[in-house]
Amino acid sequence: MEQSFFKELIHYNKPKESPFRLLGAGLCMISVLFTGYLTHQLAISSFGSLGIFTFLYYQRLPLKQLIMRLSIVGSFLTVANFLGMLSTHAAWTAPIVVAIVGFLGRFFFRLYGIAKPGPFFIVMVTAMGASTKIPLTRIPVMSGYFFIGVLFSLLVATILHFVENKPLPAIEARKTVKSRIDDDPAVVIDSLLYSGFLFFAVYLSMSLQLKNPYWLVVSCASILQADNLRAMAHRNVQRIFGTIIGLAIAAFLLYLPLSVFETLLIITVLFVTVEYFVKRNYAIAQFFTTPMALMLSMLVRQQYLYSLIQFRFLGIVLGSLLGLLAGWLMSTSLEFYNRKFHSN
Repeated sequence: MEQSFFKELIHYNKPKESPFRLLGAGLCMISVLFTGYLTHQLAISSFGSLGIFTFLYYQRLPLKQLIMRLSIVGSFLTVANFLGMLSTHAAWTAPIVVAIVGFLGRFFFRLYGIAKPGPFFIVMVTAMGASTKIPLTRIPVMSGYFFIGVLFSLLVATILHFVENKPLPAIEARKTVKSRIDDDPAVVIDSLLYSGFLFFAVYLSMSLQLKNPYWLVVSCASILQADNLRAMAHRNVQRIFGTIIGLAIAAFLLYLPLSVFETLLIITVLFVTVEYFVKRNYAIAQFFTTPMALMLSMLVRQQYLYSLIQFRFLGIVLGSLLGLLAGWLMSTSLEFYNRKFHSN
């Protein structure tokens, strides 16, 4: 019997995963945060914390294949963030850059079966780069800080590979790009639609002059990450509700007289908590995503808290609604495309 929409919203999953992965994620975050703290360069903490998203693509694979996979993902993330930062010096290019990166991410991640989080973090770091005005001469330095997070991810992933004792999966036979497209011909139109909506999301966020415009784009990409239209509707409600609770938690934490050391510890705990809940219930994960994001935002540049909370809520609501609309249009378009494709 089909569950009601409400029951699906509050359903709590119980995935089977190694606790070592959570420890690995926490080790990545705390390593990069305290590298910045000990070197008195909090920019390393801020940008390096984005590079450790590489670790979230960890899978139980032969070591050579695992390092190759994470190296490609980490390089993709670094280049995407670099291009995003570069686009701020010609504002009209930002929607184009995010759309192109989104297309390439969606296309290759789907084509090569790179499971969730898929291209989401690629889009996120590009949009964040496009929202961060940095002098041209400093952009390579910031990319270097970003890559420190990638290096920590590779190191922790290598350690985790030897700690986990699960059997390795069979290695799949190599396929050419052409043969993969033949197996999944809808990947091209799907990627084009995805990038088109990201283009519009960036354009809208810049037009509305939101404080941190990437929040709208990231919310849109997050909704489109779901597997089908019903799951997108779930994620839309869960993201908005979870953000409301998360903003209340953030307001409480950010008003506390925390030292930098204490702030870094709390960010690490929040990151591990998000990773624990994101596969179990997306709404609960959002309780902790919002305070973590706001604390990282205020780590390097101090901003007016009330304004920051206001703009984050607005960006997430608009982005989530846009993502749901985009999901419906994509589902409808692909349905007609598949009908025509199968009829031939």
